[in-house]
Amino acid sequence: MSVTLAQMKAVEALSRTGKFSAAAEELGISQPTVSSQVQAFEQLCKRRIFQRKGHTVKVAAGAQELIAKIRVTLKCLADVNEALYSEARMERGTLGVGFSAHRLIMPALTAFVRRYPAIHINTQGGPSLSLLGDVLNGDLDLAAVSMPLADERLFCEEILRSRIVIYGPKSHSALQGSALTLRQLAPEKLVLWNRMSGTRSTLDLAARQAGVTLNCVLEVATLDVAYASAAAGIGLGCAIEGEVQADSNIDVVPLADPELSIGHYLVCLPECREHAAVEAFFGIARAHYGLAGGPVPGDGSIDHRQNL
Repeated sequence: MSVTLAQMKAVEALSRTGKFSAAAEELGISQPTVSSQVQAFEQLCKRRIFQRKGHTVKVAAGAQELIAKIRVTLKCLADVNEALYSEARMERGTLGVGFSAHRLIMPALTAFVRRYPAIHINTQGGPSLSLLGDVLNGDLDLAAVSMPLADERLFCEEILRSRIVIYGPKSHSALQGSALTLRQLAPEKLVLWNRMSGTRSTLDLAARQAGVTLNCVLEVATLDVAYASAAAGIGLGCAIEGEVQADSNIDVVPLADPELSIGHYLVCLPECREHAAVEAFFGIARAHYGLAGGPVPGDGSIDHRQNL
């Protein structure tokens, strides 16, 4: 016997809702039907997919990868069905978009919304490594992330390559020159992104290679907190050029010696690259940023995921 679409839908719904009753309501079927579909799936797998506790369940250890594949499969099937009707014409549908730097992707996002107002977009901000995981798990359709090189597990297009800049409170003595070196940065208190950030990881790697110890006094997970902390004088922050701009509260200078650059990529699962809304978003991004299109290959000689 082979797994059925109904079994996969029941398993996926239960993995998200954690309750048979909620999964049944979402799918429009009876609770016993959900239970029997899940049981049949587990028998086919010859393994436990869920751990049951009272009226709730959770995904069993080791089954997360299988659940992720089911989600991707269901999304692909849904795309095929919708492509036969309105979604192919972009008259309806949804798109999950993640971004690590909203200012950098906002022009493309704005253009997409204006061109396809019927597409419902769910957005999610976060650090690059977290967003990569969400794309790989099928939780996001695509994401705009910052990383030194393309990730070979995904379809990637580099939309920008920018310098890393340092910013802090207005008139801070370290920010009055045309650039700042790692050696000059070393004695300063720093407000840095958490270690799931591609920008933070790139900076840390450069510091290790230069033999410089950075003094991080505060880790943050959002740009507004990073900006507010730096503007308040808690420490200097780092960002991609264009992600923050000099204003009445902060000064911004590029980091030099070494001058670090980082790519800002649009990424999606290879099997999802031709989904209607995903393909349309990539097309708009290519037009906006003047790209020829096509994937950016990773460098097989470097395991760049270790450095993100």
